[in-house]
Amino acid sequence: MIAASDLFRVSLRQVVRQRGFGVILSIALGITAFITLSVLGQEIRYKVGQDMVLMGGVNVIRVYMDDGQYPGQPLREFYPETIEAIRKLPGVGLVCASVRNGQYFPMRVGERRLMVGMLGVDENFFDVFSLEMVAGRFLSAEDLTQRRRVCVLGNEGAENLFGSPENAMGKLLTLGNDIFEVVGVVSGVMLGDWRQGGFIPTTTMIDRNWGDGRISRLFVRGIGWEDVPPLTQRIPQTVHAVQDAPYLVIGTQADQLERIKATFMWVEALLWLGIAASLMLGGFGIWYGTFAAVRARTREVGLKKAMGGSDADILAQFLAEALCKSVAGGILGIIIGTLCVELGAYSLGTTFSYPLLLFSSLGSIVFSAFIGVAGGLYPAIQASRMDVVSALRFE
Repeated sequence: MIAASDLFRVSLRQVVRQRGFGVILSIALGITAFITLSVLGQEIRYKVGQDMVLMGGVNVIRVYMDDGQYPGQPLREFYPETIEAIRKLPGVGLVCASVRNGQYFPMRVGERRLMVGMLGVDENFFDVFSLEMVAGRFLSAEDLTQRRRVCVLGNEGAENLFGSPENAMGKLLTLGNDIFEVVGVVSGVMLGDWRQGGFIPTTTMIDRNWGDGRISRLFVRGIGWEDVPPLTQRIPQTVHAVQDAPYLVIGTQADQLERIKATFMWVEALLWLGIAASLMLGGFGIWYGTFAAVRARTREVGLKKAMGGSDADILAQFLAEALCKSVAGGILGIIIGTLCVELGAYSLGTTFSYPLLLFSSLGSIVFSAFIGVAGGLYPAIQASRMDVVSALRFE
C-alpha cells in the first residue's frame, strides 16, 4: 500500500503536469460566490432591496382616520401616546405624523397664477420618504415646538416660484394672512406630486386650522419589505388598544410589494443556479480530465499492476488526483471569497459574522472534496479494474 504522503505528492505532480487550471478556476468561482452569498447574502439583499423599496415606497404604510366619510361621526385624531406606541413596534423604522389634507394657496408669478399646495408634516417626513436636500435644511423638531412660520418647498415648486432652488432660500411666501420663510428645497423619487408644493410644521398648520386641522394621518416606514405584512396587522391592534378608531384605514402598495418580492426571488434563484452550474462544470471537468488521464496512462497502470500494484493503489492514485484538483479549487475559492466578503462589507458599510465565514469555508472544503470524489470515482474504478495484459499492449 502506497504511503499517503507519497500518494498526494505524486498526485500534485500529476495535476501540475495535466494543467487542469480551468477546472480548478471553475470550482474556485463557484466556491467564491457561495461564500459571498452565504456570509453577505442578507446584507446584500437588504441594501439592494432598500433601494428598490424606496424607489416604489412599498415599505411606507399609510395609516389614517377616515371619519369624514361617515356623516355624524366625530373627527378623530391620533393621540401622541398612539404614535409613540407605534414607534415601539418591532419592524418600525420611522413614524411621521401629518395633517391628512393639504391646504392650497393662490400665488402669482409674473403673469402666471399658480395654486401651491402645503402639507403639514413633522421632522421625520423627509427621512420616511428618503428625500434629498437640494438647498437649505429640513424642518426640525424646534420648528414644530416653537410653531415657526417656515416652509420647505419641493424642487419643482421652488423653480416655478423663484426660478431655482438656490434663489428660493430665505424668500418669503404669503400663505393666507401669514408670511412664511422658505428654509429648504427638497427632491426625491418618492416625492411625487408634492414636488410642486411644500411642507410646513404640523403645529403651525393646526393652529390655523388648515387642511383638516388635526393629526389624522401617519406614515409608518418599515425597516424592510418583510416587515410590512406583520405591521399591517399590529398597527390596528396597537391603535385600538390606546384610543377609539372605528374607521381606521391601513394603506399599502401590496401589488408593487409582491412584484418586488417576485423579482428578488428570481434573482436569488438565478444566482444560486449560476453557483450550481459553475460547480457542476468543475465536477464534469474532473470527470473528463480523470478519464483522459486514465486513457493516456493506460500502459503505466498496466506496468504498476505487473510490478505488484493493487487495484486499491490504482484507485487511490487517480482518486487522489481528482481530490487535489477539487480541493485546490476550494482553497482558492475560500481565499478569493474571503477577500470579496471583506471588500463587500466595507463597501456596504456593514460587518459580517466570522463564525459564519468559518462555517462556510469548512463547508466549502467538504463540498469541494465531494465534487472531486463524485467526478473522479468512476474513472478511477475503471482504471483499477484494467486487465494487466491489455493495459500493457495498449497503444
